[in-house]
Amino acid sequence: MKSNLRNKFKYYLELSKLKIMIPVSLTGFTGYFIFDPHLSFKILLVSFGILMLAISASILNQIQEVELDSKMKRTQDRPIPARKISLQQATIFFFFSLLAGIVIIYTTGNLVAALIGLITILWYNGIYTYAKRITAFAVVPGAITGALPPLIGWVAAGGGIWDRSIIFVEFLFFIGQVPHFLLLILKYGE
Repeated sequence: MKSNLRNKFKYYLELSKLKIMIPVSLTGFTGYFIFDPHLSFKILLVSFGILMLAISASILNQIQEVELDSKMKRTQDRPIPARKISLQQATIFFFFSLLAGIVIIYTTGNLVAALIGLITILWYNGIYTYAKRITAFAVVPGAITGALPPLIGWVAAGGGIWDRSIIFVEFLFFIGQVPHFLLLILKYGE
């Protein structure tokens, strides 16, 4: 029983892509810290909320691409196509992560930061996920989603959406995402 529970936990961790999502939450931490350079429990909660939103986007992406993932050698052993986690369980985990992220960011930050988080997920899962199947130029909407977590942190700390400092930071994150996506295309293009 313990072994089965441990395996299930491992599959949920794998589904969450925690190793990738923690750096995403750290970019949100960065945005918050640039605006308010005091370490506090609030900055940790906002960063955790961003982590939960990033996890929810990853889960939804894997739900959306389960059929493609089952056909590719690189992705066929992911928890959903390998049937380690059912589509229903993944969907419940997605909604839990999404709700937790929105509530945490809204209650510790503000409504605007929570809405930016929601828009980021809609952009990633509604535009980028489908565009990457069609064109290599999907790198642009993909890079935009990588630039938004620092803005969520910044706005949650009290900054404005159009403040020059955060726009510069977002630009740097956007530019950094482009080579990342292009390298992935070169490595896994097929």
